[in-house]
Amino acid sequence: MLMLSILFSFLGMGGAVIYVPLFYWLGIDLITAIAMALMLNVVTTASASVTYLRKKTVDLPTAAPFILSSAIAAPLGAYVSTSVPEEFVLHTFSVVVAAAGVLMILSKDIGENDTASNLGVKERLAIGIISGMFIGGIAGLLGIGGGIFLVPILVFLGFGVRRAPATSALVVLFSSLSGFLSHISNAQIELRTLAILGIVAFIGGQLGSHLMYLRVSSLRGFFETYFNKIFGLLLILISMMLQLSLL
Repeated sequence: MLMLSILFSFLGMGGAVIYVPLFYWLGIDLITAIAMALMLNVVTTASASVTYLRKKTVDLPTAAPFILSSAIAAPLGAYVSTSVPEEFVLHTFSVVVAAAGVLMILSKDIGENDTASNLGVKERLAIGIISGMFIGGIAGLLGIGGGIFLVPILVFLGFGVRRAPATSALVVLFSSLSGFLSHISNAQIELRTLAILGIVAFIGGQLGSHLMYLRVSSLRGFFETYFNKIFGLLLILISMMLQLSLL
């Protein structure tokens, strides 16, 4: 759990894409698994965002429309998740995770230099609103904060190895919080367990976000060259395991 939160905070993601199927396979009902995963997303990304904001690596003008639209869309996704059969949500989760895996594999490598400064206000607004609605929708419906989609989008737009995860973490914080608040009334969460996991997630968020600023060339080289491919394959594997469990 600690290693996952370190890794995902380093990447600007919350980790719910792993937590939801993990909790579900441990016997927790789907809605509760989604709510718990979103809460851990909130803790991890909030912890990481404190560091990223202090280091001034968050692009607030780009993040703002993502945050607003995702926070609005998340309750709609949560409503749908409680109105449709559990199998539908799981099948949808599997397809979305597989799509995210393919996106990660095909995404270009993250560079050191940030080249997104040429984005205009209108471009930021349009991309943020459209992508944010999608991210918020899947946060509420599936319990995924959206970082697995947002980081590749930001990289495509020219954000560098530090600014892309930092900006993503802040957006995921709010999309996950909106989704969690939409699910909390229908979830059966054991507060003691969630508190323990939350403490671990907070520590992991601090460690992962500070790791971003260490000058470890071998680690950064691995991250830039191989990680998106390995993580993409992992997401596809999770998707296949979910499909097999539903047979």
